[in-house]
Amino acid sequence: MTRLVEAVHALGLDAEVDLGGRLVRLQGAHALVYVVEAAQGSYYTWCDGPGERAVQFYSAPAEAIRAGLGRATGPSG
Repeated sequence: MTRLVEAVHALGLDAEVDLGGRLVRLQGAHALVYVVEAAQGSYYTWCDGPGERAVQFYSAPAEAIRAGLGRATGPSG
């Protein structure tokens, strides 16, 4: 199990997992959130919502998940 999947479980979230646990998709209030475990233990996230599609980088999986969900639960478009 990857650190990313472990973080999803520790946070008690439901997520769709792909790429051997290196990509998770979570449903936020207004958009889908994608979190990817990249090389050397870094993580990046983006949202599929208007104005929130910029990629952001994080050093910890739980931090990336929380930030992505925060962006996806704000006011839409």
